Amino acid sequence: MVKKRSTSLLLSLFLAAPPLTTGCSRAPQAEAGGPPPLPVKVQAVESGTIQESSEFVGTLEAQERVELKPEIQGRIEQIEVAAGDRVQAGTPILLLRPDQTQAQLENARARTSATRAARTTAAAQLQAREADRARLAAEVELQRTEFNRTSQLVAEGAFSQQQQDIAQKNLDTAIASLQAAEDQVAAAQAAVAEAEANIQAAAAEVASVQETLGFKQVTAPIAGIVGDVLVKAGDYVSIGQTVTNITQNDFLDLRISVPSTRTNQLRPGLPVELIDPNTEETLTTGSVDFISPQVNTAAQTILIKARFPNQNDRLRDGQFVRGKIIWETKPGLLVPTVAVSRIGGQSFVFVSETDDSQEQSQPIARQVPVELGNIQGPNYEVLSGLESGDQIAVSNILKLRDGAPIQPES
Repeated sequence: MVKKRSTSLLLSLFLAAPPLTTGCSRAPQAEAGGPPPLPVKVQAVESGTIQESSEFVGTLEAQERVELKPEIQGRIEQIEVAAGDRVQAGTPILLLRPDQTQAQLENARARTSATRAARTTAAAQLQAREADRARLAAEVELQRTEFNRTSQLVAEGAFSQQQQDIAQKNLDTAIASLQAAEDQVAAAQAAVAEAEANIQAAAAEVASVQETLGFKQVTAPIAGIVGDVLVKAGDYVSIGQTVTNITQNDFLDLRISVPSTRTNQLRPGLPVELIDPNTEETLTTGSVDFISPQVNTAAQTILIKARFPNQNDRLRDGQFVRGKIIWETKPGLLVPTVAVSRIGGQSFVFVSETDDSQEQSQPIARQVPVELGNIQGPNYEVLSGLESGDQIAVSNILKLRDGAPIQPES
């Protein structure tokens, strides 16, 4: 008896298995005038891993990327690296010969020396003015004592009023001289303070020029890979001109806009596969490490970022890729896509069975309707119609008919 399987009514109306006969002295043949068994490759239906996933397209972004721009202008004396070199932070990239910076440094140092000399002069003048003030202060005290003694003698009648007037005049002159000396001391103190301020300004100018001289060596601010070097030795570069870039691509990020309907399924660590759109090859597997707390109101999407390791340098900053988010994995049956045929919107596969109605058992192809799920790589997910272990035909599908004799090959 033929193993029973349900088929569609439509299929049974126009598909019929040809009668088969067997011979005793040769391989199984069809009845006289019937077709010989068709050689087909068969494969057992096996359990596999079913993934619920969604694909998105995007561009990879490097973890860090900086453009190198000199902070002084000048002519390039030497380039220390080549495009594609891997460098560490602080690695010299190129050396500049700055314009007039050394002369500016010498001028700044000369101004510093001049301001220090001016301070020394101002300090000496201050010291002289303070000495004059002390001398005049003593003179004031002397004239005050002389005025008091003269006033007493005038009161006693020993001196005339004229002598008291002379003593008063001498005292007033001494006080005026002392006040002038006080003003000169204040002016000398201001000159000293100004000279010290000039010294500080000159020292700051020297430090600034020295720092500028330090910029003549352009170094790498981060570790990474040197990009295209846009200049060569002897070129003149300006402040802010891009000479090359350094990309840190040990890890790369992919920005993905996920529909907000997937909110409940989003979580950090969700696996994401990168697929090369040209070869369909899986490049690497990473995971979600950022989920935006906001929804794009216009598109109703949520921005996430998936990070991918790049140990073999297979990925590049700016590379266009497809990202497949794997929402869930579960066990299930898989059938190769090449084994599936479609008639009237219904999917079928040919199952290898044994026809026991003949004198000698004959393998035949039985067309079985199946319900399929999503494509899983080169396979379909089988929802119903097959069982694990069923032998299905995976070659010559277009030549097979329901009930046709076959010669199975592994």
